[in-house]
Amino acid sequence: MCAEDGNIDEEAVRRTAFFLWEQDGRPAGRELFYWEKALRQHIRQLAFDKWLEEGEPEGRAESHWRHAERQVRGQ
Repeated sequence: MCAEDGNIDEEAVRRTAFFLWEQDGRPAGRELFYWEKALRQHIRQLAFDKWLEEGEPEGRAESHWRHAERQVRGQ
């Protein structure tokens, strides 16, 4: 799911997007929708993994989410 540097593996996102698209009956013209949906899933997983690494600190889930999103989207 994540590359060696801790960033999202784009190939993993592509595979997830393709899977989601197939599950929904392969609707035409929805590539960006499924890419974003898959990317959000991978961001959530990255944030959750970080939260678990830190011992499940109370009240930190939102900050992990924001950090993971900035990291992935390069902001």
